[in-house]
Amino acid sequence: MSLRFDDPSPALRPSRALLHPLWLGSLAVLVLNDHVLKGASLLPSVVTGKLSDVAGLVVAPVLLAALCRVRSMRGLWLAHAAVGVVFSAIQLSAAAAGGWSAAMASIGFPWAITRDPTDLLALPALALSLWALTGAMRRSASFGARRGAEVVAAGAGLLCCAATSPPPGEPFRWPLWTDVYVHNAGSERVVVRMRRLAPGVDLDCDAVAEDPGRLVTEPLFGNAQSFALDPGQNFGLRLNNEWEQWDSDGDEIVFDDNGDPIEPVDLDCYAVLLDVDGLPPAVAFWMEGQVPEHEVPGEGAETSEEPRGRIELHPTTDPDTLGTYEAKGDDVLFLVPPTAPPVQGECAPQSDAGRLEWSEFTDGITWEVLSAEHGVDGCFALDLGTRNVDGEVSQEFRWYLCAPLTELSLEPGRMVRMAGLGATSAGEGGVQLFTVDETPGLPQVELQAFRGTVFPPFHGLQVAAVPEFDCGYVVSEGCGTVIRATSVSVGGGPFGVVELAPGGRQTLTDEGGAEMTVALAHSEERAALDPQCAEGPDSLGLDLEVVALYVEPSAG
Repeated sequence: MSLRFDDPSPALRPSRALLHPLWLGSLAVLVLNDHVLKGASLLPSVVTGKLSDVAGLVVAPVLLAALCRVRSMRGLWLAHAAVGVVFSAIQLSAAAAGGWSAAMASIGFPWAITRDPTDLLALPALALSLWALTGAMRRSASFGARRGAEVVAAGAGLLCCAATSPPPGEPFRWPLWTDVYVHNAGSERVVVRMRRLAPGVDLDCDAVAEDPGRLVTEPLFGNAQSFALDPGQNFGLRLNNEWEQWDSDGDEIVFDDNGDPIEPVDLDCYAVLLDVDGLPPAVAFWMEGQVPEHEVPGEGAETSEEPRGRIELHPTTDPDTLGTYEAKGDDVLFLVPPTAPPVQGECAPQSDAGRLEWSEFTDGITWEVLSAEHGVDGCFALDLGTRNVDGEVSQEFRWYLCAPLTELSLEPGRMVRMAGLGATSAGEGGVQLFTVDETPGLPQVELQAFRGTVFPPFHGLQVAAVPEFDCGYVVSEGCGTVIRATSVSVGGGPFGVVELAPGGRQTLTDEGGAEMTVALAHSEERAALDPQCAEGPDSLGLDLEVVALYVEPSAG
């Protein structure tokens, strides 16, 4: 079909295209999309936005041509061009968008316009409208009933195009299904920044419940999600991340900074850090099941007289004062207290500087000690090697051990082996080093270094750690780990029992003259932990690091 300006065909009647299936279908899509699908989370917002654009560009030019009583192809082309120009200007110019919104508001239909240059991808819909609907405009004159239907269609199209979306200030708020939520009880829009616990963070819920505002601190939370909360609007705090991925069992998969999956942690509690414009920082904290999940209106108060899990935000317009929070129905909101002076003395968090460290090694190989050095940094460097049949060193490597010992009792020429010990997960496990000389008169030397939760038995030696309940929980700097100091006793078997403080060292002797030197590198109980940040084991509970050196005189 030819579409020419000087088309000699009979006069056009654009109103006759208003009953064409394409035009009616586009109008139905426009209404359904703008008044049902948008905001319902049934389709991605990028899809609902483009649906309105395509449908509107099919509906609007024909409706404009009908209202202007266009009778020629030139007029029809101009109607389509006018719609395209206005549509493009709105997407590309803030001034044009504002002017159009003001013009529509003057006739009682204010538009809420979201400018998006990618919406121009919908412009080919104008060509579809022109190509598919022109033929219907050339139909012979319609009888009365059809004419009446055309008038009704034109009126419906005009109304739907004018009121294409809820006007500013009157958005539809879908109900929420949640437990704890925030409510803007003020008269102005506020910006809320919400941070959930970072992936992998583990909490002893009962322990941190004693004082969540002080104990669950900023380093334990992940990235912020920001949103604007209108007056009266509600927002649930158990919000899913848009970029979550799920495995075959339906469990969330989250990743660390290196792109490796992080093992999910099942918690019996929830914590959300709230940063609201004009209000003090606060932590929303609640136990699983404390607040039942229930339907909450998207705006306004619950219908029940006793709201559950409602955190009201009461901002103030006074720039010199802060607004307030008010928790309704449940004790789930805790203000973050001002920064307190660091805890001193035996209850203070321990530094990570004195932790045990050792370099990699190969199990089961017999090595000769070529040299042993003790550096100023507290680390030992052992040069180890093997010899060939000619007595020459054929393989050599340097092994490091950083531990609070003064000596290893290993002279050059001693033969030793090393073996891994205990758990294999990150941050846990240990190493054993022991002599295998058969030369009479040389003492037996064994070393055991371990970091984890329970020090394995070693020649009857036992290590017991008990929390210092008088200290209470404190937050360590850096990773936000919540710790409590412990008292540690070592001994047992043939050795006496003594108390050790972190960094302390004690030498015990049995009746046969064997010596056991024990050094405590680290000992704390942990109640909140981000294993991606903190040193030590990847689990809550005791964080224990001990090294023991056993020297037994030779019987020969």
